[in-house]
Amino acid sequence: MARTHYAEGRQLAKMVQGTLLLIGLGLFFLTGLNKIWWLFFVILFVSVITGEIIGAMWTQRLRRNKGQSSQSKAATKTKSAKAAVQSTSSHKKLSDAEVKNANVDSLSGTDFERLMEMYYKDQGYQVQRVGGSGDHEVDLILKGKEGYKIAVQCKRWKQDVGNDIVLRLKAGKQVHGCYDAWIVTTSNFTVAAKEAADKLNIKLINGLILNDKLKKWKTKNP
Repeated sequence: MARTHYAEGRQLAKMVQGTLLLIGLGLFFLTGLNKIWWLFFVILFVSVITGEIIGAMWTQRLRRNKGQSSQSKAATKTKSAKAAVQSTSSHKKLSDAEVKNANVDSLSGTDFERLMEMYYKDQGYQVQRVGGSGDHEVDLILKGKEGYKIAVQCKRWKQDVGNDIVLRLKAGKQVHGCYDAWIVTTSNFTVAAKEAADKLNIKLINGLILNDKLKKWKTKNP
C-alpha cells in the first residue's frame, strides 16, 4: 500500500511540473520574457520544486489517512472484543430453582443437563455428571438401587436426533461400563435413529414424553 501512495504522489508531482512548465514557457515566449534568458531556468526550477513539494504532501496525506483508518479499525475491533467479553462475563449463572422453573427450550445445553440431573436425583438415582470433551456422548451416569449404571445423553435440540448419536452412545455406554443407555431430547428422533435404538436396546425419550415427565415432577415438587 505504501508503494501505491508513493506512486500516486509521483504521478501528481509530474502532472504539476508539466502544467507549470507549460504555463511558464508559454509566458516566457509569448510575453517577450525570453529576452531575459535566465528566467528560463527559474521557470524550470520553480516547476520542478513545486511539483515535488505537492507530490510529497499528497503522499503524506494519503499515508496519514491510512494510519487513521487503521487506528479506527483497530479501536473498533478492540471495542467489539471488549463487548464480547463483557457479554460473556455478564451472563448470569442460573440457580437450581431458576433452571427447574425455566422454559426448557430457553435453557443452554449445560443447564439442560443440570435440569435432568436434578430430575433423576429426585427419582432416586445417584447421578454423576460427565459431559465435556471425551465424554463419548455420555452426559450423565445414573446408578439405581439395583446397582447397575445407565448412560444418559441429553440433547436440548430443535432438530431431530439422528442415528449417529445413537451409535456413539452405544460406544459410550461400553466405555463407561454402563448396563443400559438412554437418550433424552427436547425434540424428536429420526426414523433411522429409532431403528438403530431398537436394535441396540437404547431407550429414547422424546420432547413430548419429557415434557410430561417434567410437568408431573414440577407439580409434585414445586
